Amino acid sequence: MKKALILLSLFLGGSFAQAQMAKNYVEGDLLVRFYEDDPATLRALQEEFKSMNLKAIQLLSDHMNIWKFTYDPESADIEKAIWRLSGSKLVHTVQRNHILELRKTPNDAQYDQQWQYFQSNDRDIDADLAWDMTTGGLTANGDTIVVCVIDDGVNSGHPDLQPNLWRNYHEIPGNNIDDDGNGYIDDFLGWNSKNNTNNPEHSSVFDGHGSAVAGIVGAKGNNEEGVTGVNWDVKLMIVKGGGNEAQAIAAYSYPLECRKLYNATNGAKGAFVVATNASWGINFGQADNAPLWCAMYDTLGAHGVLNAGATANLNVDVDTDGDLPTQCPSEFLISVTNINKVDQKVSSAGYGLESVDLGAPGEGTWTVDQFSDGYASFGGTSGATPHVAGTIGLMYSIPCNNFADTAKLNPKRAAELVRDMIFNGVDSLGTLTGKTTTGGRLNVNNSIWGLAGMCGFVNTKEIEAGKTNSYQLYPNPYVNGALLLKIESVRGEKMTWTMFDLTGKKVLQEMTYVQEGSQLIPLEVDQLPAGVYRLELRSESQVKTISLIRR
Repeated sequence: MKKALILLSLFLGGSFAQAQMAKNYVEGDLLVRFYEDDPATLRALQEEFKSMNLKAIQLLSDHMNIWKFTYDPESADIEKAIWRLSGSKLVHTVQRNHILELRKTPNDAQYDQQWQYFQSNDRDIDADLAWDMTTGGLTANGDTIVVCVIDDGVNSGHPDLQPNLWRNYHEIPGNNIDDDGNGYIDDFLGWNSKNNTNNPEHSSVFDGHGSAVAGIVGAKGNNEEGVTGVNWDVKLMIVKGGGNEAQAIAAYSYPLECRKLYNATNGAKGAFVVATNASWGINFGQADNAPLWCAMYDTLGAHGVLNAGATANLNVDVDTDGDLPTQCPSEFLISVTNINKVDQKVSSAGYGLESVDLGAPGEGTWTVDQFSDGYASFGGTSGATPHVAGTIGLMYSIPCNNFADTAKLNPKRAAELVRDMIFNGVDSLGTLTGKTTTGGRLNVNNSIWGLAGMCGFVNTKEIEAGKTNSYQLYPNPYVNGALLLKIESVRGEKMTWTMFDLTGKKVLQEMTYVQEGSQLIPLEVDQLPAGVYRLELRSESQVKTISLIRR
């Protein structure tokens, strides 16, 4: 039923958004997903549609069995052909190959500091506070954290990027052999899905968008050189992609295969990719017209990869007017809009109560220069989104073995925990209320400490400053018996505790009165089935969140 509705939408069209997208696709291309991985399937389909000269020319995603086909536009009624293809018992999904664009906004303003990390008026993401716990690099179990930047390539010689660039040391460069068995030959430096080669470097001096984005995620920190990223130490996997939808699917397939291999070999091969960043997309794009692209995010999430996507640099309601990828409904895509230095949503940035999740600093942020080995101002939703991708990478480095074990044993669950802590940790902003799903701006420190709560970490600096209560939940993970909430309270006040499951459904709620000082409160949760839950503690002065693992 769902497939039929998607295909009906593809066939009929007729909305304002689709009018905006007229001819915004590669004429002569189709993207097709098959139910079965069988060479005979390709031959059968090509024979069935021989009259339109349908040819399979590229496998875009081995895991999802998505192929790029070409056809002769002169000899085919393409709308009728899509309808007929969708009815084939061999075909899971068929769609056009839409054209993408980078989400860059020219901005010549110069700033002499990275205000997004710290401002005295607290209109920032509190990265400086988060760095007191971790600056990134490794999980508590020693896994090397990788964030994949999918963009127009990278300047690998930039002194603030070069130390943090990921290298595939399981591959011998130049021997024309797929040494690690990930499906890519000589991919020592990453991948170029645009040209299907192993060179992800910038093509010309006019490229550089990817370098600026990578600098926000993870320019080398504490090295007396230029700037720092959200992570001082992280490995930046570079994939050169975009241009059209086929290239986008192929680009996402590279980090997917690397993480799958890492999971399958317990880290012996592949890469521990925890996030991707896409600062590009399609203005007015509709999710119903891009089912294959949108499906990639659920697939990546199932293997432990969260995805950050930039919304449009247009003042449009994404829910109604459309945007890709940010209208995609996946729970593993975090859609980001653009916040300026005074904590306001930039007027030329998309929004959507259902589709856009949060804001992050973008306009006028200071990072690696796009066009040189220096530094410059950057902007747009392109600048906002890598702050979220960088935060995902940083969160995986908290010194918490419970979480590091979860990331290895249940990668999907770990990705869900990180996503929830990012959403729960936002700073509420009036400018985003009713315009994003969380109503807030990214706060790295809140997200870090929220996740660390599953190991009983307490933010002692805030407690000593008399700003907040401390909460500790134990035992965590919990099996049976008494689950205790230990509170060090700075004041007496009413408190409501609410337990949510991972879908956001409220499963338990109680109200109590918290005394000033130290106390233990038993929580009755034996009736809950095994799983991961979010405990929200809401008092008159603050809201805190702790993750609970119920075994």
